Amino acid sequence: MSSPPPTGAAEPEVESRDWAEMPSDALAAVFGKLDVTDLLTGAGLVCRAWRRLAATDPTPWRRVDMSHQGDIMEDDEAEAMARAAVDRAAGTMEAFWADSFVTDGLLLYISERASSLKSLQLSMCLNVSNEGIAEAMKGFPQLEELDITFCSLYGDVCASVGKACPELKCFRLNERYTFPMDYAAPGVMDDDTGALGIASNMPNLRELQLIGNKLTNDGLMSILDHCQHLESLDIRQCYSIQMDDALKSKCARIRDVKLPHDSISDFKYRAYIVSTGYSGSDLEVDMYDDLLDVVTDDDDADFDDMDDDDDACSDGAIYDDEFDI
Repeated sequence: MSSPPPTGAAEPEVESRDWAEMPSDALAAVFGKLDVTDLLTGAGLVCRAWRRLAATDPTPWRRVDMSHQGDIMEDDEAEAMARAAVDRAAGTMEAFWADSFVTDGLLLYISERASSLKSLQLSMCLNVSNEGIAEAMKGFPQLEELDITFCSLYGDVCASVGKACPELKCFRLNERYTFPMDYAAPGVMDDDTGALGIASNMPNLRELQLIGNKLTNDGLMSILDHCQHLESLDIRQCYSIQMDDALKSKCARIRDVKLPHDSISDFKYRAYIVSTGYSGSDLEVDMYDDLLDVVTDDDDADFDDMDDDDDACSDGAIYDDEFDI
């Protein structure tokens, strides 16, 4: 059994590291694993060297995923971060994914500064309009993937996108299907405007997802006739479509097909959809168990107290300092 060290013996030296001296390529690899919030308010502020790299190296900003930021911060704060990310990408941004905080103004800002963008995903962006999308798309000639989910965009947006983005290979335009009232005239909800826009302007599509769309057999037939390279077609909850023999024959060449009444269990935003069998069955409602937390009255009271404290300190002032290079 070893004897204890003599009293007064020196403590073993602890190796110290100067994180500011980390090689820039290693640091860039670390930054590449972080999200925008971490870079702008955390790692990018550790020391002068880290801040300089976060501000001047465009590599970490080529793919920006802010798809959950609208749930955890104010819209103007999230938009300020998005604009800072676009600026730091310095024209090299290839992917931008975001949710509810996106506006027409932010889209145009990205469009004017990220012409090399290849992937754009927007979900639940109710402040984005058909006109805003049409204008922004003019700045994305290299776009290959566009996902617009629950943004309430309809009709001629498809034609606008197709004309502006000739390289588009993946297009998703998803909505919640709205069932007509019992007294509505037959076909009143049908709308092939988007389908015809796709058929006429997106000949290079490989993947098409139109969950909840109101296209009819005619619209789908037009897509199948003109989009000859389709490998994946998702028309779940497109209840204006009746799959007849002609459509089944046309779809047979497509490797992956999901039909109107197929399950949406693998759809990322399924918790926001009211689903039904459309045959007189009761509505089956998913109460957002997967995506939303329940806030109690007591929690509301706590938030009220927090709001009082927040008045004393403006987030805008804080981020003005942090975003300065």
